[in-house]
Amino acid sequence: MAGLSKELKDIKKKYGEAFMHICRDNFASLLETEGLLTQVLDRYFAANSKSIGDDIINSGKLIEFKDFIFSKIDVEKEEKQIKEDKTPYELLDKAGYKLIECTTEDEIQEFRKYYAPNEVICTIYNGGRLNSSVVFFAVKEDAENIKREDFKKPQREDEYGTSVLGIQFDKYGTCMPHIITRYNHTVNNPNGTYGNDLDRIAPGLTESFAKLLHERGLELNNSNIEEFELPGYTVASDGKYYKYNMEIDGKYYCPGNIIIGDGEVRKIEKTESQMLIDYFILDIEKKTFKIYDDSAHDSFLDTFKNIEKIQIEKNPDKEKQTRIITVQIEDFNLPVTIEIDKDNNIVGYNNQELTEAGDNFLKHNEQLRELNLPVLREVGDYFLYLNEQLREINLPVLREVGDFFLNHNEQLREINLPKLTKVGINFLHGNKELRKLNLPRLTEAGHGFLYLNEELRELNLPQLTEVGDSFLFNNQQLVELDLPRLTEAGDEFLYLNEELRELNLPQLKKVGSNFLYNSQMFDELDLINDEKEEKKKVIKINPKEIAELDRDTELTTTEVNIGKDLIEKNMSSTKDNIQK
Repeated sequence: MAGLSKELKDIKKKYGEAFMHICRDNFASLLETEGLLTQVLDRYFAANSKSIGDDIINSGKLIEFKDFIFSKIDVEKEEKQIKEDKTPYELLDKAGYKLIECTTEDEIQEFRKYYAPNEVICTIYNGGRLNSSVVFFAVKEDAENIKREDFKKPQREDEYGTSVLGIQFDKYGTCMPHIITRYNHTVNNPNGTYGNDLDRIAPGLTESFAKLLHERGLELNNSNIEEFELPGYTVASDGKYYKYNMEIDGKYYCPGNIIIGDGEVRKIEKTESQMLIDYFILDIEKKTFKIYDDSAHDSFLDTFKNIEKIQIEKNPDKEKQTRIITVQIEDFNLPVTIEIDKDNNIVGYNNQELTEAGDNFLKHNEQLRELNLPVLREVGDYFLYLNEQLREINLPVLREVGDFFLNHNEQLREINLPKLTKVGINFLHGNKELRKLNLPRLTEAGHGFLYLNEELRELNLPQLTEVGDSFLFNNQQLVELDLPRLTEAGDEFLYLNEELRELNLPQLKKVGSNFLYNSQMFDELDLINDEKEEKKKVIKINPKEIAELDRDTELTTTEVNIGKDLIEKNMSSTKDNIQK
């Protein structure tokens, strides 16, 4: 670009054109002194991706970024020294927390109760953290009363997220603090809560923990503190911000063949044939495709055991700016294709011969946009558990899925699974944009089916006979629902469905607690078919009045007719709960 100084050209080469424009437009005074701005940038930002400029603009962090850069140019101010003789236990008690150190795996597992089923942190659900870290939990006095369902738009440092904090320190390498929010993978950098600055939890906490760790032979290092938060970036022990594609069990997988573990920057051996893709290592020369962390398992790799040939080419569709990896596998007639973006995220996958996928299939991938598996019949647990970008899905013969299928997807608006008959727990949990779902053969659904799907408007379930707890919990758009074959429902059936006006349940025999709790009054509610009459019996009853039916109550015709009287007899003892 004409007219650029040598410094701006260097910045463009390292960090990309968008970032260069930010520097030219906002740091003109710094550019007057050659090398001054570059010195600051090289000290605090790793050149492992050229999307940092776009990331700053798209996240609305430009002002914070400018303030951060200028703060590094200003004359250093004398830092306020906090002299604190109190222990971490005393400081956190004053801040309203109870601090507990875990020295055994059983002690860690006792904290599972504080986490939502799909947000249990890696420390708990993977285990083994004590081998590498000193582990504490800080629990607010009223943590059990702060409910996850009250926070529909999670923020890393909101009241729920900070009511239970994991506080950990690396035993090996650089001993750094890691503050872990109560959310897991639903907010940016959950292992960097409060920017890993302990003093933001309680003044003096950093120094207090430093003394405690020193007594154990560990020297605390605070170089990983985020002085400003940039979504998708973490600070390593060298004090630099690194862009990362995903975080798994405390490890950050970054563009540029970089993995950050325990704060330490580790580079995959850089050869022409070897590259880090998502959290996998592809070696073209050796014809291998493996996961970096041997303790993890992802059934995505099960297909790639006998590779005959690997080829990488630029996508002919130049607008996409992606590359296509073609893998020819022994015993497969058709090749498998993987599409990757400029940061080596997997964004497309096409496998026309895969019939079965095990557990954790691309569980941690967040960027997949297109998926074509035309002969897939069965999948295990955690299929595309964290994907945020999938817009198209083709699974025409899928028959059975395990737990946590397509949780937290933020883009899919319409899904048709014509052959699906059985699903596990938390099926399509928290899909923010899902509007239309067709499951014409589904007969059985586990707990948490379509939990927190606030945009769902059309749902077809003509064969469904049994559902677990929290069926369609907190759906805000569904107006009518026909479940002609449903016989049994668990707890919290249609809990907080405020727009539902027409509901047909002619075969329902059993319900759990909080049935239709806090749903609006129905004009007509068809609950049971009277075998002695040709017409259905229609009862008009406020759903709040049947919300306290005991679990497994048999809804025979007689009991439905007297159900309201039974509730009224116990109204005095349940009044408070019903009002809630």
